Amino acid sequence: MVSRLFQAGIVSLVLFSLVNVQAAVKIVECEDEKGNRSFHKTCPPNSTMIGEKKLSTGVSSDNTNKVNIEAILYTIPDCEACEEIKEFLGTRNIPITEKNVSDNIELQNELTDLTGALKVPTTVIGGEVLTGYSRSKILSILKASGYKDKDD
Repeated sequence: MVSRLFQAGIVSLVLFSLVNVQAAVKIVECEDEKGNRSFHKTCPPNSTMIGEKKLSTGVSSDNTNKVNIEAILYTIPDCEACEEIKEFLGTRNIPITEKNVSDNIELQNELTDLTGALKVPTTVIGGEVLTGYSRSKILSILKASGYKDKDD
């Protein structure tokens, strides 16, 4: 009797581990008084929500992306856009090398040489450099590098 319960428990555990649990977060696009747009969990003061979208945070069990794509992300602490890029790439299983430029003069010089300025977030994917956070541009660069989205 105990052995059958144990076997049933093991089978249940294995089946549960194979289930792909998906969660989502809400991201809002905000516009400030000057017309600058940004993405946040909630809009900061003196800005207006333009739209919202739910992004999947679950890790896909679909292994359609056999392409070796890596990203470099230049960041500073407490950068909300930097965190959103990390989450966006993480949900797509894109490995990220994070470079915190806040107290590192060598990395600051590297970033200045790359972009001509100290702008974060700056993302480098497959030789393409993107400053700021634009999901559509990041996805476009990923696809140009061979990434296949699960919806493609």
